[in-house]
Amino acid sequence: MNRSLLVPLLALSLGGCATISGTPATASSAATASQYEMMASPPPEPRKEDVPQVAVKEVWVPGYYQPVAGTWIWHQGEVRDLKEGYTLIPATTREENGKFVFSPPRWRRSDLAAQSASK
Repeated sequence: MNRSLLVPLLALSLGGCATISGTPATASSAATASQYEMMASPPPEPRKEDVPQVAVKEVWVPGYYQPVAGTWIWHQGEVRDLKEGYTLIPATTREENGKFVFSPPRWRRSDLAAQSASK
């Protein structure tokens, strides 16, 4: 399949609104379900989002850039149902040996999140 078609199709298949930011990687690792490719440059600054008012049993998941096929793809923030006993950890990007590593938003048991915060 033509790469110019592959990236937008892949972005749409990941769900939500996605926009492509042309920041290609020079090297990447094998992407798996739990590990994303390492990028040569950091993601763009997060976009400004209008955060909606959420119900008692809901939480706002902020938008984030995720690496897909050597490009940073924007994922619009969304409201999700709150998971009882869990804390939402937003998406993060950290630098590691001159490359940028992405971690998606995830749920962490509240008792573990409290232990990490106290250390």
